[in-house]
Amino acid sequence: MTCTLSIIIPVAKEDSAWRELLRELVPLRDEAEIVIAATGYQPADWSSLQASWGFESLDSPVRWLKCPVGRASQMNEAARQATGNFLWFLHADSTFGEEALSALMRSLNRFPDDLHYFDLNFQSDGPLLLRLNAWGVWIRSHWFKMPFGDQGMTVSAENFRALRGFDDSLPYGEDHHFVWRARIAGLKLRPIGTSISTSARKYRERGWLTTTCRHVWLTWRQALPLWCQLWKRRLFG
Repeated sequence: MTCTLSIIIPVAKEDSAWRELLRELVPLRDEAEIVIAATGYQPADWSSLQASWGFESLDSPVRWLKCPVGRASQMNEAARQATGNFLWFLHADSTFGEEALSALMRSLNRFPDDLHYFDLNFQSDGPLLLRLNAWGVWIRSHWFKMPFGDQGMTVSAENFRALRGFDDSLPYGEDHHFVWRARIAGLKLRPIGTSISTSARKYRERGWLTTTCRHVWLTWRQALPLWCQLWKRRLFG
């Protein structure tokens, strides 16, 4: 399989972090399609941004989609319109080094049927205690096989369609839920072996302990019934 990549970035109307991310993706303009899935708007300076970063041609690899409200709906619509045979779901406040893309492409070429994910670091816009969270993310994703969307999940378009995308009826955790459905369907999870970074500002704004405890509670509340489904499938087929 020739590895063609669509990078899907869900964006809320109040977001601005996508601007820095898009600048970071400029070197990939000849290698990947970039689909920004926004909640029903397009910035007034979009054309000038495309021109300043070299995305202004008619066959530009960057598209801005106006989508229904809701991250799951946004990502599903972008995936529906994407042309790559692999879908890289990337949060707007993500950053990554030069080695991330090459590591991702190696992983996709070697294991095209798996669900791939990065390890996660937190940026310096939050409390120092987030070092504990980074360790927790590693344990959660490697030991418990539960990577989240901020870990840059990547899957083949064929497998994404077979799993019918993200469940847009869920109040939260559509990425976590998708991982469980992939596991129940028999997909293997594949750590890429390098890290990307995400913003930690919500921990600063809402409090480290409150935010951490809420995430842990919501994660396991959603995970336990799905874990039961997984083992029922393994035991009884």
